[in-house]
Amino acid sequence: MFKKILLPIDYAETNPNDPVLAATKLLAEQNSAELMVVSVIPEIVRLPNLPEDYGSGAAKFVADNLQTFLDSVGIKAELTIKQGSVYREILKLAHAESIDLVVMSSPKGDFPDYPLGPNVARVTRHANCSVLVVRE
Repeated sequence: MFKKILLPIDYAETNPNDPVLAATKLLAEQNSAELMVVSVIPEIVRLPNLPEDYGSGAAKFVADNLQTFLDSVGIKAELTIKQGSVYREILKLAHAESIDLVVMSSPKGDFPDYPLGPNVARVTRHANCSVLVVRE
């Protein structure tokens, strides 16, 4: 059913016990799907008084740390680091890579209120594919 699954991960909040990791791993295995992981870092603004290479190591730093994390939890995936708006970069990547399913996490909340964060809400509303929200 799903051939390509995208898992956005916040590089600053990696938790090996996060339910979204187990759910994504299981879905990828059950569907023999290709798994992509994306982390979106803030865009680095180039100011005239900063060195030309200011911030150039940020993407590599995040990629190295996330790859180590993914290896530690046994997730084999293509890792991509993007810069910019979180939801926009997720939507652009999902479209460009013909993703079938985006898996995101959101806090549980309390009855009767089950809020979605702004990025989860926007991806859910605008994605051209299915979106699974795993409650933490």
